[in-house]
Amino acid sequence: MREPIAIPLEKENSRPMLIASAFLLALMTAQAAVFVEHGQRGDFAAISLTHGVVYFAAVAAVLRHPGGSRALWIILVAAVLLRMLAMTAPLNLSTDAFRYVWDGRLGWHDISPYLHLPADERLAGLRDVAIYPHINQKEHAVTIYPPAAQLIFMAGVAIGDGIGGMRAVMLICEAVTVIALIGWLRSAGLPPSRVLIYAWHPLPVWEFASQAHVDAAATAFLTLGIWAAVQRRQGLTGALFAFAALVKYFPLVLLAALWRRWDWKLPVVLFAVMAALYVPYLSEMGPGAFGFLGQHLDNEGYRAGWGFHVIWYLRDFNIADPPGWHYAVTALAAMLALAAWAVFSRGRSEFRTERLVLLGAAFVFLTSPHYPWYFGFLCALAVRFPHPALLTMTVASVVLYLNVHNGLTWTHLYAVAYGAPLAVWGAWEAGIRLSPRLRRLNDRWLRPDVLKTRL
Repeated sequence: MREPIAIPLEKENSRPMLIASAFLLALMTAQAAVFVEHGQRGDFAAISLTHGVVYFAAVAAVLRHPGGSRALWIILVAAVLLRMLAMTAPLNLSTDAFRYVWDGRLGWHDISPYLHLPADERLAGLRDVAIYPHINQKEHAVTIYPPAAQLIFMAGVAIGDGIGGMRAVMLICEAVTVIALIGWLRSAGLPPSRVLIYAWHPLPVWEFASQAHVDAAATAFLTLGIWAAVQRRQGLTGALFAFAALVKYFPLVLLAALWRRWDWKLPVVLFAVMAALYVPYLSEMGPGAFGFLGQHLDNEGYRAGWGFHVIWYLRDFNIADPPGWHYAVTALAAMLALAAWAVFSRGRSEFRTERLVLLGAAFVFLTSPHYPWYFGFLCALAVRFPHPALLTMTVASVVLYLNVHNGLTWTHLYAVAYGAPLAVWGAWEAGIRLSPRLRRLNDRWLRPDVLKTRL
């Protein structure tokens, strides 16, 4: 089994390019904050995509000429600056953080967010003009968020009972993610400056720092879990992924690439920690601990079928009209097949980063999220496997903010969010077969034997 291969650093200096890119990104982030403040979603999407173009240039510079500690410091300082600028904007892209604050308040008052609607008159004493009026579906929806997310919300309220406290706890989670990514890179013999792929990506800047989505916490836990896995600590990986999965459920799809086959520690610890987190809520009211999740999926069109981009296109072009559950079963079967492949088509202790990324990207593609923040965890995985199609998927996801206004339909939005990455993947695969130069770049950045390590 081959160990990670350290890629030699080139002597060229990438710092001027990084400084110029950071300056441009700071200007664009400041302008984007103005667009967000005035509710100009179209302009925000346009400038975010432009941010993506400069970001791609910076990623290429770091991959070609990684640099040393000075380059890393430029990257980290610029990442903080971008987040500070983005945080000057109000929560005009999403109202989710208002629900987080409310749930955190209930937690500190020992009130179950799974039992009580925010509009419940018995909770009138907890209302204020800054948070309560902005809570989405407060009249008919209890919380959707699992137990570990509730702990994160309580931590945010402990820091500050408002949006500032929630932003602070998500920034802490982002710092944890960056530390874990640098540790993961160093353990693989790769330059830590590649953390730019996450730190300068527009999606975490806006979704995690500015809009304070709890996906920042899920990403932090799953990144720590991956780092633990490559350090051959299967039990710790199970515990960290239990927390990640009970912030948002999606991290579970990555475990097939991280499990050392037939090692009992990861699954046992995973289920034990998940049970310990869920038991207090289940003892109160049973299956109600899953909150508003089922109704939320209905609202997003998954039961009806149109929420999946594949079904939308089949119906929109009058090709077929399958029910939503048919597609859901097919997608589940596809994910299970990928998981089995990720587990059994490698050595017992072999870890292949590209399979980890494929599981995450396939899950997002098949489930068709309607909001950009669901793509956020892929930005962390891209640090180790920066495939152009993966970067395109995460950058292009901002178009989902446009919804169906100004003549746009889901046909247009799905084409950009999910069609563009497929086109880039096809073009890249064709290019590496036709162009020796592109093949060399692919071998250097994505070569499988460099990505191989042991669990």
